Amino acid sequence: MSATPTREQTRRAVGAAVIGNVLEWYEFSAYGFVATILAARFFPTEDPATALLSTFAAFGLGFLVRPLGGIVIARLRETAHRALD
Repeated sequence: MSATPTREQTRRAVGAAVIGNVLEWYEFSAYGFVATILAARFFPTEDPATALLSTFAAFGLGFLVRPLGGIVIARLRETAHRALD
């Protein structure tokens, strides 16, 4: 295998990254659009504003946890890669 990726390999990698990002952002936007429905179903409180804020807190937590997940997965991958060498 050559050190430099071919044009086809680069195109496939970029295409896979684009598809993954589109699917992930679709999920986040769908969650945001149905936040009022989810607030009533999953956070049933007497105050609808509190339920909606709880829904948006869960939504925001996803944005905070994503980079941490990336760091953990990168660390695990690096450790596994070193063990194979």
